Amino acid sequence: MPRRRFTERGALALELAILAPLMLALLLFLMACGRYFQTSSLLEDAARDGARAATQARSQAGAQKVVDDAVTRALGQKQVAASCKNSAKGVLGGAGGFEAGEPITVEVSCTINYRDLGLLGLDKDVTVTRTFTSTLDPFRGVRG
Repeated sequence: MPRRRFTERGALALELAILAPLMLALLLFLMACGRYFQTSSLLEDAARDGARAATQARSQAGAQKVVDDAVTRALGQKQVAASCKNSAKGVLGGAGGFEAGEPITVEVSCTINYRDLGLLGLDKDVTVTRTFTSTLDPFRGVRG
């Protein structure tokens, strides 16, 4: 019986040594993308909730408090990176004064830290900002 020669000895180990770092880098990249899109979605929700709640407020200071509460609530109920929770802020703005029927804009932003993933090129902080515009209640303050 003729002896067979194994010409592919060690090929699997070589393939694993080449592919494992690439697969790990791909996994870390997907984790970074997931973190960005989850944070973006939460900030969008916080901006929307804050703007809608602020339209019912009686004063600009009260509206800012409602926006701050909405941001805290939105980021507190989900699994969010600590760097984002610590840097999250909501800013209330608008084109005109705080009068009935005027549009107001809520801008929510936070900073995401990717350093824990160890990916090259993602060693900087990334600031994510989302806005939502709503109209102040046109009948607020009207009695009758």
